[in-house]
Amino acid sequence: MLSVGTALVLVLLIGWHSLIERERVRLDERLCMEGRRLAGLSDQQDERHRWDRLSQDLALKLHVDDASDLRLRVTDVQGVIALQSRGPWPLGPAAAWRDDNRLPPVGQSTDPRGRCRWVAAEGQGRDWQAVQVQLSGATAELAVDSGSLAADLRADLRDVLLLTIPVGILLSVLGAALLSGMTMRPLKRLREAMRRMGHQALSERLSDAGEDQEFRELIAAYNTMLGRIEASFHQASRFSADAAHELRTPLTILRGRLERAIGRTEGRAVQEELGLIQDEVGRLVAITRKLLMLSQADAGRLPVHAEPVDLTVLLQDLIADAVMLTESQTLLVEIDSGLQVAGDRGLLQQLFNNLVSNALRYRSEGGWIQVQARRSGHGVEVLIANPCLPLDAAARARFFERFYRADPAHGRRTDGTGLGLSLVREIARAHGGEASLQASVEDEVRVRVWLPV
Repeated sequence: MLSVGTALVLVLLIGWHSLIERERVRLDERLCMEGRRLAGLSDQQDERHRWDRLSQDLALKLHVDDASDLRLRVTDVQGVIALQSRGPWPLGPAAAWRDDNRLPPVGQSTDPRGRCRWVAAEGQGRDWQAVQVQLSGATAELAVDSGSLAADLRADLRDVLLLTIPVGILLSVLGAALLSGMTMRPLKRLREAMRRMGHQALSERLSDAGEDQEFRELIAAYNTMLGRIEASFHQASRFSADAAHELRTPLTILRGRLERAIGRTEGRAVQEELGLIQDEVGRLVAITRKLLMLSQADAGRLPVHAEPVDLTVLLQDLIADAVMLTESQTLLVEIDSGLQVAGDRGLLQQLFNNLVSNALRYRSEGGWIQVQARRSGHGVEVLIANPCLPLDAAARARFFERFYRADPAHGRRTDGTGLGLSLVREIARAHGGEASLQASVEDEVRVRVWLPV
């Protein structure tokens, strides 16, 4: 808009200057024509040629609103004033008259219609544009207040601009909007593609058909970048999956041998030491299994065997197991009946088991656990809340980050790998839902899981 406004002002200034110059030339021509006519009246003294009769006619022809803006003086061959306007002649004898440069100088040729000479000067506090015509010894001098003519032009221009400027601005805005829309169309496509970009959309590429050269280069650069990201992502996913898969077999073998070694060993101290090692191996097995599932989720290949699942029954079974680990009065349960979803029963059980286990593990001493499940729109909403040690905004922002465990969790020396909540979110997304951390006070955690019906 600033550039459009600047261009409009420049056009108006240039147009105004050209208009003024053009009007000056036209006024000179009209003055010359009227001056020649008046010079022929020097020998006619009857009443019909007096100023009162001429003023109205001259004002109309010279486009002057008021006769007071005109000055006239006609002298005959003897130098006697034959006709004069009411006001005094505004220009002195030193006025610098100029000849028409298209004609030979004065004295070299004559014009039978009367030769015109012009001047633009100031007099009586006004700017005048005057003409002097000599015909057969008679002289006619006619002057017009050019300031009043410029004021009339400004008034006419203002009236025109009051109509044209709003229309021009409106058309400029519409044209700029149309042009920017056409220009931004490839960028909008690029933006939408970036918004859609996820592990399942990395294979998509933008078409550059019909685009300008600059946008084709931008789209080509974007497609190249996306190809590199896709290759790196698949390489990382394959590495995680392969590493987890390769670790499972030796860890399973190691775990089995430890179990046999514990059974064959009679020393209690050795059995306790081997038991601790077995626990760590079991923890490594759990981490490997979760890493394998996360790598499958990253690649969009997490196996989901959909079937009707009664969430009411599934959650009630988890609550029944939790009752054995804590006092029943600490559990606040509100589960609607008949909550049905289509999903993988094993994965959904793991999802909610992780959340309930986290709530039991990280709740404050003597704290409560709240479990709510109800219908929400076209899905089912499950809320699991518990009091905890204060979590600041930075810890909450990384709540579902892999291998992240807040300092309060480490301070409690609780078990955990930092992968359970990441797996919760990936399982929910694999079912077309979402897991999120709800806003709450610092010493309370509220996790919401939404699953579509």
